[in-house]
Amino acid sequence: MAVFSKLIVHNMAMILLTKKFFDDEERGLLDHFSLASLARSSLDAALMTMYISEPSLNLTRWDFRRQLLFLHDTNNRSRFLKPLRKDGVEFGFFENADAVRDGIRSKLGKLGAELLYSQEKIADYQRGFHIFVDGVRGAVREAGWDVDEFEFNQSYLSAYVHSHPVSFIRLDEHQVTFEGASQFQVDFCHYLLEMTAGYLASVADRMDAFSLPGEGDPNGHLE
Repeated sequence: MAVFSKLIVHNMAMILLTKKFFDDEERGLLDHFSLASLARSSLDAALMTMYISEPSLNLTRWDFRRQLLFLHDTNNRSRFLKPLRKDGVEFGFFENADAVRDGIRSKLGKLGAELLYSQEKIADYQRGFHIFVDGVRGAVREAGWDVDEFEFNQSYLSAYVHSHPVSFIRLDEHQVTFEGASQFQVDFCHYLLEMTAGYLASVADRMDAFSLPGEGDPNGHLE
């Protein structure tokens, strides 16, 4: 599963970054900025892995979940490719993008009706703004994780991903250094590694069960 591989690589990168520092703690750089960004990406990949491997899904619920991801991806690709198209760069994507989008919306309508969703709710899903059927909180609950803890980690680490400027005002307070490391940097990185390891353990247990030949994946491969 590609998303699980992405999760593994993020965590491997975190280990490599910290190892370089611990090889030379006096002069080594403990890049807690990159570690925090990687931890946030690891967190997101862990949640998505759990979401798309949920074993309780029947075929209809899984296909609805899948089509919702397809629609969001189609809208997202259209959004970031349009500026290039204005500059004269043509992509095959636009040759049938509208037809593909309409086809996905039609499938969502049919599947949503089978799942007894209201027409209002189906129409909202058909807009293509949703990634998770029941939102991030719903996906976290489904994974069996603590919602408040997950939201704390996701929100706090967003400051590092998006370079929120106020967080950098605290550099002096945290005695951040780029040669060696302050106590804050060391403690923060310990937290990041422990936190991501906890989510990874949960995902690894799921993957062990999900990958059992002939019985792990309840719905098998769909085209």
